Formats: sequence, C-alpha cells, structure tokens
Amino acid sequence: MKLSITMATFWLLFAFNAAAVDDWSDCLSCHRERDTSLVAAWEQDRHNTPEITCRSCHGSDHDGRMAARSRRQEACTDAGCHHRENGSHALSKHGVIATLEAQKSDFSQPARDGNYRAPTCAYCHLHGGNHDTGAGVLPLAPVDDRQPPDKEARLEARAAPCRECHSPRFVATWFATGDRMTEIGRMKLREATAVVAAIDERDSEAAKAARAILRQMRESHLRNVRLGVGHQSPDEQWWHGHPALDGDLLRIKSILSDLRRQTTAP
Repeated sequence: MKLSITMATFWLLFAFNAAAVDDWSDCLSCHRERDTSLVAAWEQDRHNTPEITCRSCHGSDHDGRMAARSRRQEACTDAGCHHRENGSHALSKHGVIATLEAQKSDFSQPARDGNYRAPTCAYCHLHGGNHDTGAGVLPLAPVDDRQPPDKEARLEARAAPCRECHSPRFVATWFATGDRMTEIGRMKLREATAVVAAIDERDSEAAKAARAILRQMRESHLRNVRLGVGHQSPDEQWWHGHPALDGDLLRIKSILSDLRRQTTAP
C-alpha cells in the first residue's frame, strides 16, 4: 500500500513538472518571436522555476485579458506566493488605495505612465511589462552595503516607476532616507554580532540563545525594515522593523550583562 502511494505521488509530481514544461514551451514558442526582450528578461528572473508557469500569473484563457489579470494584486498572492510582501504593501498608503479601488481600476492599462492612482505589485516590479521583477531591487546585504556591479542600473529601475507620479526631488529624498534607515538597521545587526561574539567567549550555551535572536534580527526584522522602506509602510518601518531590532539587541545585551554579573558576584 505504501509503495502504491509513493508511486502515485511520484507520477503526480512528474505530471506536474511535465505540464509546467509544456506550458512554457507552448507560450515561449510564440512569444519568443513576438517579444524577444520580454522572454529574455523572464528567463533571468527568479520566477523562472519549474513550479511557476506563465499561467500562474496570466491565467490560461486567451481572451484579451491575460495582461490585465497579471496586473491585479491577487496575481502575486493567489498561487500562495508573496503574502509577507503583500501584507507590507497593504499597510502603506499606496496599498490602501489600491485595495479600496481595485474593483473600479482599469487593469487593461499598461503598467507605466502613471496609469494607476496607486500601484499594485506589477506596476513597480513589472514596470512597463519588464518581466525581470528584480531589476529595481537591491539585494539586502545584512551586515554591510555590498552591492552588485549593476547597482546604478538597479537604482534607476527602482526610481523610474515613482517618478511617473512624484517629482524627481521627492523620489531622490525618499530613497536616500530609506537607504539610511536600512543602514541603521545594519548598524544594529553589526553591534549585536559583536555582542554575540563576546557572549561566546564566556559561555557557549548562552551564545546559542543569543545567536537565535541574532538570526531573527537578520532574517526577519531587518527584512521588515527593507519592506517598509520599499513599500513606504510605516508599520513595517516603525513597528515590525526598527523597534523589533531594538528589542532583539537589548535581549542579546542582557545575556552578556547577566554573564558579567555572574562572574563578578562575590
């Protein structure tokens, strides 16, 4: 019985992946000729995986509304993806407006030229139909500000959607402030890393607890700051982000303080 279940599971997975390949080949055979740059951008994008197909975002009906479907916010969440990022966007002013006006928005309009009163995921991350969703995203280097060689191109891609609705000066100030906010988060992480090293010199068991907090700082709370900066979401910046980092740092420092008191106690 167990063998039968295992074999059935295997064939289902095989069929799923085969269907995904068929989906890609069906779409690419046509669209590679119609728009070479679009396909090339998609091929280098993180969405180019066996689990995600063109139909995941566009649907399967060639009814003239496939592009419009992909511009809706739910195109990025209905497949079980990006819920954390979507939650961050939903808390921003852009997200509130986009949610309230979703039913009356004309998603047949291209994702460019300020065609929408507030952007959905697609307007910024698939701006102008570019299928490289990470083109305008700088990698989050947790400890320092190391950036890729194409940093300038990414900075331009990051700002371009914003300048279609906001003044260049406003956009430049916005991102400069956000980059400083992210760097302050890195400073807290660097300080916490140094404290954890000091704890490890005194007590390896206590260091395990400190490293768990440090991991949460790096993988969750610093990421919240970055989401808050990118989506201009105050709750992410000032509740789930920096205050959470402050709490983590204080908890790590308290572990070191307790160890010092123990060694100096009479």
